[in-house]
Formats: sequence, structure tokens, C-alpha cells
Amino acid sequence: MEAWSDAPMAAASALAMVGEAHFFEESMDPAQVRRFLDDPTGRDLLKGMKWLLAMISKGRDVSEFFPAVVKSVVARSVEVKKMVYIYLVHYADHSPACRELALLSINSFQKDLAASNQLIRAMALRVMTSIRVPDIIQIQLLAVRKCAGDINPYVRKCAANALPKIHKLGPDQLPALKALIAQLLRDASTMVLGSAVAAFNAICPDDLALLHPSFRKLCHLLADCDEWAQILLLKTLTRYVRRNFCDPSPRMQDDAAKAARNFADQPLRELAAAGVELANGITTSAGAGFASAAGGLLLGDGDGDGGDSDGHGAGAGA
Repeated sequence: MEAWSDAPMAAASALAMVGEAHFFEESMDPAQVRRFLDDPTGRDLLKGMKWLLAMISKGRDVSEFFPAVVKSVVARSVEVKKMVYIYLVHYADHSPACRELALLSINSFQKDLAASNQLIRAMALRVMTSIRVPDIIQIQLLAVRKCAGDINPYVRKCAANALPKIHKLGPDQLPALKALIAQLLRDASTMVLGSAVAAFNAICPDDLALLHPSFRKLCHLLADCDEWAQILLLKTLTRYVRRNFCDPSPRMQDDAAKAARNFADQPLRELAAAGVELANGITTSAGAGFASAAGGLLLGDGDGDGGDSDGHGAGAGA
């Protein structure tokens, strides 16, 4: 899931990359900051945004500058626009006044969904889906649909991260959200799949039929995902296998029972093989979360519900 409290880290990184660490040390009069933000030439706008991001990274509340910053979303400079969007993502839902001002700029956000820079497209989507106003939920859905088909995997990842926020705002949009989850689960990029599975778990964790077309692909790509995605995938796929494949009693020795057992074991063996491959690659730097998820798969522990009382799952194939 997307960390919506990451603006301080993003702000610090943005300043560090441009070698402007001195903004963390300097104090600046708020009136001077407003003059910088209102500079019609744009020369001082960058300086004002750097100071605001430095204050955000230090935990200061600079929401009072929201009206001046939101006007700068039309800035031509990509560097300025990135900083404006970092600020807007942080404060778009800070207060009713901020939400109202953000709504007034919704057309600018929609326009930036077609920007040539993928970071601008992604940030525009993040700001749009941070505005918790039910009246614009259809606009937000259209934006997510557009970004879910973007050519850049980072933009598609942001589309997946936006789905739980839309669901929380409008639970009645579940059918449309499930269709988007199914689309993103078919994505070939491991960058996207972790967020798609996280959206699945947040919105419709019991609708395991959505995983049918993607199960084997997810098993094969498991080793290529980052650690956070691997934890999610291991737990989700283990639960999927335990729910959907029967486990005949060992006491049944006839040929039909053995054939059924072999068929039921095959998907779990695929997943276990992926888990073993990952487990063999674990180093001392691997996180405890991944080690726990891998152990749960290999030892039969964890989040699976094991089917019904007769030891059978739902009987659906992958």
C-alpha cells in the first residue's frame, strides 16, 4: 500500500538531490515566502517551494501556504511542478479549505495526467485521489482507469495504490474497482503486481476468483518482486491454494483419490518451489516479515483457511 505519510521523506530527498540542504537550516519570514510563491516571473517560486518542502521534512505545518501553492500547479518548470505536487499530496486532504481549493484546480490535475513526464502523471493522480469528496469520485475513477493503462509501470503502480482510497470513499464502486484490480493483476511488471495484490487484499480479499488467471504468473514472478511484495504474494497465494484445491484424505488409496491428490498438490508445489527458491536466497539482511511468510508457506502455517471440515477447498482450478 502506498505510504501517504511519505511526503517528508520525499521532500528531503527532493532537496538533497538538488544540493539545497541549506534550506533546512535557514529561517524565513512567512511574508517573504509568500512573495516568492507569488513571483510572476517564476524565478523565486523554486526557492519558495524548496523552503516549504524543507519545513515539511522537519515536521512543520505549512498548510497556510496552500492557496499560493495550488496556483503554481500550472508552472511550466518540471522541477517546480514536482515540488508543487509533493506539497499538494501532503496537504490535499488536510482541511475542508484545502479540499475546496484543490477541487478548483481539478482541471489542471486532469491535464497533467497526459503530461510527457511520468512522475508528473503519477503525482497528478495521487493528488486527485487524495481529495476525499464523493462528488468527484467518477472523475477519480476515470483518472485511475487512464493511468491503469499507462505505458509506464510507476504510473500503473500509483493507479493500483489509488484503488483502496476510492473504495473507502465510495464502497458502491466495488464492481468497477474489481475490474481494475483484475486488469492490474494481469500486468507483467513486478513493480505493479505488489500494489495490485495489496489493493486486492484491501478491497475484495475473499473474491479469490480474481486470482485464477494470474496464479501461475504470480508464482513465477515471485522471486523478482521486492521484499514487501513477496510477503503479500506469499500470504495471498498460499490462502488462494488452500481455498481452491482439495486435499483428499491420506486414508483414501484408490486410483481416483491418488489422481485427485496429485492434481490438488501441483499448484501448491509450484508455489512451494517459488518459496523454496526465495528461501534459498535469503541473506542475513532479509526482513523478518519475509522470513515469516516463507516459513508459513513451507511449514503449512499462516493465513490459509484450509477449506471446509472435510478437508476440501472450493474446488476451483487455477
